[in-house]
Amino acid sequence: MVRFRWMLAVLILLSLFAGCKPAPTPTPVKEVIVVTATPAPATLAPTAPPTPVPPTKEPATAVPAVDQSASLEIVGLSAKKVLSLQELKALPATEGWAGIKSSTGKITPPSRFKGVSIEELCKQVGLFDASLAANVVAKDGYAMTFSYDQVTNGPFTTFDPATGDEVKRNDKLSLIVAYERDGQPIPEESDGTLRLVIVSPEKNQVTDGHWAVKWVRQLVIKPAAAEWTLHLEGAIVEDMDRATFESGSAPNCHLAEWADDKGEVWSGIPLYYLLGRVDDQSKHETGAFNYDLAQQGYKVDVVAADGYKVTFDSQRLARNKTIILAHQVSGKPLPEKYFPLRLVGSGLQKNEMVGAVAQIVLHLDQTTAAASPTAAPETTPSPKPTNAPPKTEAGTLHIFGAVTKDMAFSQAQLRQIGLVKITAEHPKKGKQDYEGVRLKDLLQQVQPKAEATKAILTAGDGYTSEVQLAALNACADCLVTIQDDSLNLVMPGMESSAWVKDVRIIEIK
Repeated sequence: MVRFRWMLAVLILLSLFAGCKPAPTPTPVKEVIVVTATPAPATLAPTAPPTPVPPTKEPATAVPAVDQSASLEIVGLSAKKVLSLQELKALPATEGWAGIKSSTGKITPPSRFKGVSIEELCKQVGLFDASLAANVVAKDGYAMTFSYDQVTNGPFTTFDPATGDEVKRNDKLSLIVAYERDGQPIPEESDGTLRLVIVSPEKNQVTDGHWAVKWVRQLVIKPAAAEWTLHLEGAIVEDMDRATFESGSAPNCHLAEWADDKGEVWSGIPLYYLLGRVDDQSKHETGAFNYDLAQQGYKVDVVAADGYKVTFDSQRLARNKTIILAHQVSGKPLPEKYFPLRLVGSGLQKNEMVGAVAQIVLHLDQTTAAASPTAAPETTPSPKPTNAPPKTEAGTLHIFGAVTKDMAFSQAQLRQIGLVKITAEHPKKGKQDYEGVRLKDLLQQVQPKAEATKAILTAGDGYTSEVQLAALNACADCLVTIQDDSLNLVMPGMESSAWVKDVRIIEIK
């Protein structure tokens, strides 16, 4: 019995020792339970490294889509290239300040833009020189064409951001396709990720809003169209260049179209908009066309380069969108006989459809001119100086101005000086035979002063043309010809606008 109790005690002790010996075992058991328990994966899954990967991958896959929508296609004469947004950002960047003045006169103040210059982009597809132009196209088809000079030198009209008044600038403007504004991506929903802006080094200018193409998608290099200007004369004077005219005829600006009986579509600007550029000081803001002034009545001459002229009453033109000065037909520049501009429209007779338009002159009467706060007859290039002859007549040529001696030459006097015969190339008619007095001989008789640089040529109907005096002095075959009662100029090597018919005045300035 005693032995049994002793053995029982030994077993109890052994069992206690046995229970103590594996004591560490419960710890690993607990660890195993924590790792393998079913709640554990649910707790770890959200914080496990693989879980955030999908959100990271989704933006990564979205980037190419953005690049694709923001890509820029550059089409050269013999090569084509498509640049993604990243590839654009890898090119040399140009930064500067740009703002716009809208057609209503609203000013969007300058912001800081960053992008790639059009000049740099043109280089991506080969040669770009003065024989070429750059056409910037938006995704909706809106397009603007820029000359080589505009791309490389930036001669754009600028305005004061505070007043909207036109200002002269000396620093260079740069035409760029921008991808950043004020350090941030350009918003796709409002401006289209890529947009065209004209930037300057300083925050002190805005440019015409027509140039600011949004949602830019394509740059096309193409042969340059011939440059030209349209002379507008009224209370003020403007020589409108091709680029300015084309910007005004953009689809979201003043574009007007007319289809002729052959189905050809002529596109340009309603004539009355152009009257509004010079009928008073307001050139391009809302209400630029002075309707009340037009209702009072004045005459408007539309004059061709060869002197052909059609005169309209201002009441007929006022807010009339059916009479259009067109610069394109079926999407192309006008043919040579009409180039650069032709007056067309459903409200015109055939003899009123003037081709090769060079001038538009508003004859504002003295009362109207005096009432206009901006009337500035002294700025008009029409040669009506104080020392001009009181009146002219057909067959007599007056040369005066910055000369030693004013002179008037009748037909008899011209014949006495001596007539010569030449064969010369007319800009439109080709080679022709002419007989007349050398203009150089007449200039020698009046002796232009040393400071004189140009000559204003005026016809009997008021048409004017300007040529450089140096060009006249160098032109051995420039003639004054006699035809019935009129005198005509033969100007070899010069534009047809200088071949003035019924010339009556040459003012040296």
